Amino acid sequence: MLSTSPSNTHRSHGRILVVDDEPQMLAVAKAILNAHGMEVEVTDSGTQALQMVANCMQTQSRFATVVLDLTMPGDLSGFETLDGLKKLDSDLSVIACSGYFQEDARDLCMAIGFTDVLQKPYTLEHLVATVRRGVARDRATHDISA
Repeated sequence: MLSTSPSNTHRSHGRILVVDDEPQMLAVAKAILNAHGMEVEVTDSGTQALQMVANCMQTQSRFATVVLDLTMPGDLSGFETLDGLKKLDSDLSVIACSGYFQEDARDLCMAIGFTDVLQKPYTLEHLVATVRRGVARDRATHDISA
């Protein structure tokens, strides 16, 4: 399983977890978000994501937002991972990420518990804006000042 520890970045934006089975997507997302002052951890597995979130909950160092690929062959799907994440932290901001969205997918994803949708391939600006919305939602939910 691919897993990286936080890089030396600002903590002002909250911790972000990116879950994707494609190493290139993980590297790109991490580089972009790090460049925008976010502390980012990545994993290529829904199972590992659940372990990481559970471990962080025990240390009082929760993630502000998770960017979650919906299609991860050979492991938990994004939907199964979402279910597990919400059981661990019902307030967690989870962004659905996929290249296979249909027109009505946004409403469906929001209805089942995702807080936003990120269409692949995404632009730098769209990734950053979507994650910032997730972090802002987390701050509002937990009454954390910016």
